[in-house]
Amino acid sequence: MLWMAVATGIFLTSRRVGVLVLLYTALFICLPRAYPGFHYPTDLLVGAVVGIVITLVMTRDTIRVRYATPVLRWTERHPAPAATLAFILCLQLVTQLDELRKPASGVMKHL
Repeated sequence: MLWMAVATGIFLTSRRVGVLVLLYTALFICLPRAYPGFHYPTDLLVGAVVGIVITLVMTRDTIRVRYATPVLRWTERHPAPAATLAFILCLQLVTQLDELRKPASGVMKHL
């Protein structure tokens, strides 16, 4: 879901590059998860659709103006915390949110 959402955002910016990123995501991120059985193909399809839909909704002008404008204003007024949060977000994307998933899965086992 995450990487399909990112790929869709790139597609909305540049169709030529976006098609390549969508193909890359399908072939090198989704397919290797389905082939050994980590995910069912339907899980990947639904995740892709959810990621694409979220990106399409969040890039609508009304949504962007309502939510992005205050965030951008805050980042201009507070550059140091904004840079710190941006770094943490990028780190979480690179590590696939492992630091959040591991404790959450531990909590779910006890429920």
